[in-house]
Amino acid sequence: MLFLFSCEKETETVIIPSDINSNPSFSQINKFFEDNLDEATQTINVNSSVSNQSITSDKGIIYTFGSNTFINTLGSPVSGSFNIELVEALTKKEMMLLNRPTFTHSGQLLVSGGVVYLNATQNGQQLSINDSEPVMVSIPTNNYIPMDFFDGSFNNQGGFGWDESEDDTVTINTNDNGQDTTWLENVFSYDFEIDSIGWINCDYFYNSTDPLTQVEVVLPDTFNGNNSAVFIYYSDINSVASLSDYDEDGTFNLGASYSTPIGMDVTFVVISESNSTFFYTFVTSTITQDHVEVINSLTSVTEAELEVLINNL
Repeated sequence: MLFLFSCEKETETVIIPSDINSNPSFSQINKFFEDNLDEATQTINVNSSVSNQSITSDKGIIYTFGSNTFINTLGSPVSGSFNIELVEALTKKEMMLLNRPTFTHSGQLLVSGGVVYLNATQNGQQLSINDSEPVMVSIPTNNYIPMDFFDGSFNNQGGFGWDESEDDTVTINTNDNGQDTTWLENVFSYDFEIDSIGWINCDYFYNSTDPLTQVEVVLPDTFNGNNSAVFIYYSDINSVASLSDYDEDGTFNLGASYSTPIGMDVTFVVISESNSTFFYTFVTSTITQDHVEVINSLTSVTEAELEVLINNL
């Protein structure tokens, strides 16, 4: 396995190439996100005998590929039927339920146009993508904001983040004035290629003249990084941040190299599980300098009720 090292951190952090859920964390709350990943996964059976074909996901994302796109461990094009596995998140609520925050590994806030995970298997055997005949992806959108291409992975502490690709790009079917260049009026899409298995995000860097600050969230006794997850849910952009408590003392923060703009309206989302019981709280706030949010109590809910509450944010 290849390991890449991020140099922007104060301490060296291993970046682990990610499959659908290669999270090295063993926290109790991680199963909540694993269950959500299982529920969000679409499996589509296709046949390699079709030379060029397109599939459309439940969220309207179009994937186009050829008969030589998917290859086996010998490097030969797959023959016969095989399965394509998809996970998609277009909204910050969906990204939070999957624990896919919109921050780079170097601590920069991103605004997402959509997250995609694509995998392919045949009879339980892993397939790869032929990089000379990649999968073409088209994510529908109602705007024409330029986006960049980011690859997702976990670090060795279990935190998920993104890295901007040096080779891959995202195009939009508009001209420089934002006018639709397709025959379908006002139908826009983010178009890009996938040439390897893994997590992809279309994003742009959030740029603000506002100063940046660190953020801490302090949970009540018995709630900590082993059984809880804490997020910053941004009100005005399609973004979500994940806070960490690696020493499990109940105080969560963005991380040594991470910060967020002052003055942003947010909701702090806390999700916990203890003895098979779920707990939560949502706290609306505005980010201030050296922000510390003290959570006094959490409310018990069922897992189904928790998902409804998050979807109603």
